[in-house]
Amino acid sequence: MSMSGGRLVRKLTTLFCLLLVTICLSQQVKFVSGDFYPPFIYRNERGEVVGISIEILKAIEKVSELRFDVELLPFSEALRFVESGQADMINLIFKTPERERVFLFSKPILRIQSLVWVRKDLKVKDFKDLTAFVVGVVEGDASEALLRVKNASIMFKRFSDLDQLVQAVERGEIDVFLMEDLTASYYLIKHDLYHLFESLPPISVEWAYFAFTKSKPQLAEQFNAALDRLPRGEIDRIINLFVKPKFFFPIWLRWLILSGSLATFLFFVVLLLINKRLARLVEQRTEELKKKNEELQASYEELDAMNQELRANNEELEAMNQELENLNKKLEEKTEQAERFQMAFQDVLDLTNKLTYETLQEKEFLLQILTVFKSYLPKQNFAGVILRSSQPGRMLTCIASDGQPIVQRINMSYDFGSMQNHGELLKIVGEVCGEKDLTGIEFVPIHSQEVTHGVLFYKTEALSAVERQYIDKFSNFLATLLSLRSYVREQGLFQRRLLSVVVKALEYYDYYTRGHSENVARYATLFAEKLGLDRNTIRRLFWVGMVHDVGKIFVPQHILNKNGFLSPEEYELVKIHPLKSFELLNEAGLEDIARIARHHHERYDGKGYPDGLSGENIPFESRILSIADAFDAMTTDRPYKKSMTLQEAIVEIERHSGTQFDPYLARKFVEFLKESPEIFVKRGGSQ
Repeated sequence: MSMSGGRLVRKLTTLFCLLLVTICLSQQVKFVSGDFYPPFIYRNERGEVVGISIEILKAIEKVSELRFDVELLPFSEALRFVESGQADMINLIFKTPERERVFLFSKPILRIQSLVWVRKDLKVKDFKDLTAFVVGVVEGDASEALLRVKNASIMFKRFSDLDQLVQAVERGEIDVFLMEDLTASYYLIKHDLYHLFESLPPISVEWAYFAFTKSKPQLAEQFNAALDRLPRGEIDRIINLFVKPKFFFPIWLRWLILSGSLATFLFFVVLLLINKRLARLVEQRTEELKKKNEELQASYEELDAMNQELRANNEELEAMNQELENLNKKLEEKTEQAERFQMAFQDVLDLTNKLTYETLQEKEFLLQILTVFKSYLPKQNFAGVILRSSQPGRMLTCIASDGQPIVQRINMSYDFGSMQNHGELLKIVGEVCGEKDLTGIEFVPIHSQEVTHGVLFYKTEALSAVERQYIDKFSNFLATLLSLRSYVREQGLFQRRLLSVVVKALEYYDYYTRGHSENVARYATLFAEKLGLDRNTIRRLFWVGMVHDVGKIFVPQHILNKNGFLSPEEYELVKIHPLKSFELLNEAGLEDIARIARHHHERYDGKGYPDGLSGENIPFESRILSIADAFDAMTTDRPYKKSMTLQEAIVEIERHSGTQFDPYLARKFVEFLKESPEIFVKRGGSQ
């Protein structure tokens, strides 16, 4: 791989790690609440949990790592859950000395007022005036005792819940009731009663807080810090979502609009009268203007003579303008030509992104280069290259024409350095493309420094000097790309040979590894093709299959080749090999392969090693490699166990689906084995 490719892989690895850290740092918080406490928390008509508290939690999630799992319970049970540590925090409650001994509290969230609500037409101004009315209240409301202090002679009617109380108010059975300000506003707005009621001064004012279990002081600190990061006025905005009263259209405003409409009508009547008066004045002025027009007619004849003179001048200007337009058209053609060649070189530059060993296909690369070249010289019939082959005595010819592209290797050699005899090159072009009329073909050498790679040829009509300059630049750039391609290929081949040497060294060290690495690489790549993965992923799976156990060279040889089961201590030594494989491959600059090898012994249920990852946190390629590795181990004879048959291995994979293996990949791998049993190789036995 090239240096630029290595840097790209390192950047992608860094971004992946940052994403993984972000996911791991998010904290799940179990949040409980009383099951019905509007507008703070309740279920709407669709059964969704909504309310002021839920919107506050969503705002906290946006500015922190906290994520809330909401559960609705009876209020007493919710308190018990937080007190016992079964839940992390509870919805808005009031602070009392008893609760302060068992809970931690957030910063104050909402200022709650207990109010007496009365119909506006009753003209109640003070608590003493309430003696003549029956006050509705929900059973157990602590504010009832506070109101009795204000007026001991008040008569109360108790209701079992808020809905019953509000229904009595809506039916007109109750004209005065006791309720918290936000809750009352919610119900009055919901039932379109808000404009009919007003409240007396507060009976009590208290702050509501979120409460946390005593064992989670850090959670309370994180929550309070998140509250400080909320935008100014955010909580007030959330409250208005649920208790903002609808606009009421009072009767006086209706009369005001009616009066305004009448005034507007009278105004238009007056305007109509004025208009008639003005019409008469216009008629008088029209007569005067007719006389003035006759005078202007005489002036017009004089102006017409002047206009004829101006026309003569205008014709002269038009001739000059036509000349300028012709010049401008030529300039536009030159500009378009320059832009066309600039876009061609930009397309060629984009092709350099494909110059890695894995994606490098010489024929495809040359055809794309020629297609770009041909598209930006639209008068061409065809264009092509003749290149010196890496094999002695051979040449590669690639032609892009209006028909099917042609790629052909020729068993002959040519001295591209001299470029003396173009007739021989014309003969080659004619034979390859079947073209008889070769007039107009021009050859441009493709050379960089002291190396001549071949020639670029094209058949076209007459070219301008600018176009020829661009073609020379194109040829030089193509030579640079060919040199770079040769370097990338040699570097990729070197890495492959190096990995093959490492695999052979491991086979001499560990008898079991002989054939195992090839089998795992084979199963993994065939399975990846079955899944329809891209070519780069399949290549990575092949090489990681070959070297995933290279870390075993750090495990004593007598343990690897032991004729029997391993002791717990020996097994712990064997378990270091994924980490050692990761360290060796990472140090060699193979970060993408190293990461897959590190996690090939992780289990889907999180009980694997070395990092105990689970589920989707295990890299996708590692989950594929894990199944291929386990399948080859199952079907291989060992001194302490007999190999399984193909059918027995399939049953074993299905049994461990969802625990050891990714359930989706396990199902697909079993389908793969059943559809293609011929790929199965039984080591230590027969195929």
